[in-house]
Amino acid sequence: MLRYLIMVVSVSFSALTAVAFLNDNPQFVDTAATVVKDKLESRQASEAVAQQPTRIYSGTERLRADARGHYIAEFSVNSRRVTGVVDTGATTIAMNRSEARRAGIQVAPNEFVYKISTANGVVMAARVIVDEVRIGTIRVRNVEAMVMEDDSLNIVLIGMSFLKRLRNFEFSNGTLVMKL
Repeated sequence: MLRYLIMVVSVSFSALTAVAFLNDNPQFVDTAATVVKDKLESRQASEAVAQQPTRIYSGTERLRADARGHYIAEFSVNSRRVTGVVDTGATTIAMNRSEARRAGIQVAPNEFVYKISTANGVVMAARVIVDEVRIGTIRVRNVEAMVMEDDSLNIVLIGMSFLKRLRNFEFSNGTLVMKL
C-alpha cells in the first residue's frame, strides 16, 4: 500500500512541476506548437505531392556558371521573380523575410524556431512550404523552404528541396543541366 501511495505522490508532484514549468515558459508551448504544425504541414505537402504529379511541366534548363563559378538565374517563387543561386550545399530553399513577403509568404515572429547554420553563423529561421518554384519550363510545387531575417541572407538560395524533385541535374564543363 505504501508503494502505491509513493507512486501517487510522485506522479502528482511531477504533474504540478510540469504545470509550473509551462506557466513560467510560455514560449516553450509556442515553439512546440510550431514544430508540430510544421510536421503536419510537411506531411500534408508530401501527401499532396503524391496525389498530384510533380512534373506538371517538362523540360530541360541549362545554366552557365558565372566568373566565380556560381549558377545564378531568375526563378519564379509563387509567381514572383527572384534572383536565385543554385546551392547544392543548402538543404532547402532559403530566403530572407522580405523576399518571402514579396512571394506572398507570411511568417509570424513566433515561427522562427529553427537554428540554421549559415556562412555568417547560426541564425533562427521559420519553415514554410512554397506553393510553386519555377525556372523556364521547369515547375515544382510544394517545396520546403526556410525564411530568415533580412540581415541573414541577401539572395535566394535554391537548395536541395528543389533540386531533388527534378528527374536529374548535373554539372558539366561550367554548365548546370536540370531536367524535369
